[in-house]
Amino acid sequence: MSDLPIVSVIIPTYNRAKYLPIAVKSALEQTLSGIEIVVVDDGSTDDTREVLLPFADSIRYIRIKNAGAAHARNTGMKAARGKYISFLDSDDLYYDYKLELQVDFIEKYPENRVVCTDFSGMLKDGRIDTYHMRNYHDVWRKKNLDYLDIFEKKGQFRHKNFSEPIDFYTGNIFRHVIIEPIIPSNTLLFKREILEVVGFQDESIRSGQDYEFVVRICKYFNLAFLNFPTYKIRHHSEQLSKSAFMQHNSLLLKEIDDISLVGSVFERYAYSDQAFYLENKEMVVKRLSELYFRTALLWLEYGDSEKAKYWKEKSLYFNAQISLKKQIISYFILFNCPFFIGSRLLRLKRHIKR
Repeated sequence: MSDLPIVSVIIPTYNRAKYLPIAVKSALEQTLSGIEIVVVDDGSTDDTREVLLPFADSIRYIRIKNAGAAHARNTGMKAARGKYISFLDSDDLYYDYKLELQVDFIEKYPENRVVCTDFSGMLKDGRIDTYHMRNYHDVWRKKNLDYLDIFEKKGQFRHKNFSEPIDFYTGNIFRHVIIEPIIPSNTLLFKREILEVVGFQDESIRSGQDYEFVVRICKYFNLAFLNFPTYKIRHHSEQLSKSAFMQHNSLLLKEIDDISLVGSVFERYAYSDQAFYLENKEMVVKRLSELYFRTALLWLEYGDSEKAKYWKEKSLYFNAQISLKKQIISYFILFNCPFFIGSRLLRLKRHIKR
């Protein structure tokens, strides 16, 4: 009988000593036996090492020079010995049944090598949003999507620990996930062998490497989704600035970064993939035009006219004959009125929406 673990839980961490012990404890309390926990300390400067001392006999601790979340996850995956790999952010938690539920699902349906689930949100006011995916990835609400709009098949999975069956969905969702994030990457559990095909996370991406990693997985493998929460994501944030203006601009830059990531991933795996592009040309060109237009509006709101004009021109280049009246009006009003008026109109629009 093999002494190798069934699941390797990778916990990358950087200066999260306040939350890390709770995360580790949630992994140790899993109902599934045969788990190894690999904590990768990405050069923390707080007391991370000290808070892990009570768990020294139960975890593998790897300390590396600070190089970002992707490098930390890759370090953990390269060190992993389990048949399966699962991620846990150091400020989040597992439900105690997470790993057993997902492993049992893949063992029962071995055609699936990757499975994710819904998750719960621990909100700043103390409330728990139990089924949180549709709020976290708001594309589901904005486009009124249903799971069968994304996945090809639906089934029910019966597990000994639950009285009611759990709905699950499976299929090739690449053409959907490449448009924007629609699944919770935090909840992934996958066979370690798929890394031979998809490789590791892209360390050249500044943020959002997990999204690009999921897109790559979905390019090569079907994905299974269990409509049941197995993971708790903690919502907390540090004050960006005491200045409301600076905080607003910081949030705008974060939003620009997020859209830029989706755009770069889309360009790499849709536009630059000749076979996929030729088969989906109208969708690809329209999506690029939309992404570039949104980027232009954000730079306009931020107050950078040169970058706003640059992204507007890129959007026009990929103009997919978008007939949305709101977008056409925005082109002609926001980009042809005096610049300071356009940026203030956008800020007013955002304020009204809130």
